[in-house]
Amino acid sequence: MRALLYVVFVTIGGLLSVAIGYLVEPMVSMTVSLTVFLALFFANFIVSWIAVVLVTNGSLKNVDGREAQLDIERAEQEAVTAGRTMPPRARQSLQRRTLVGDGFH
Repeated sequence: MRALLYVVFVTIGGLLSVAIGYLVEPMVSMTVSLTVFLALFFANFIVSWIAVVLVTNGSLKNVDGREAQLDIERAEQEAVTAGRTMPPRARQSLQRRTLVGDGFH
C-alpha cells in the first residue's frame, strides 16, 4: 500500500515539476527552467516520502518503529526476569506492531 501511494505521489509531483518548468521557460530562460525543474524533481522524492508517512501513520512520530521495538524488548526482558519465556503468540503479536520492510507486518 505504501509503495503504491509513494509511486502515485512521485508521479503527481513529477508532472507538477514538468509543468512548472515549462511555465518558467518562456518567462526567463531555458537554463533557469532546467534548474527549477531539477530542483523540484529531486525535492519531489523527499516531499512524497513525508506525505506517504503522514497519510499512513498520521504523524512523523515513530517512523522507523523504534518505540514498538523497544516495547518488544522490554516485554521479553520482563519475561526473562520473571523466569518464564514469552509464548510464541504473544511474541508474534508484538512483532506485528513493528515496522518491517515497507509496512507493518
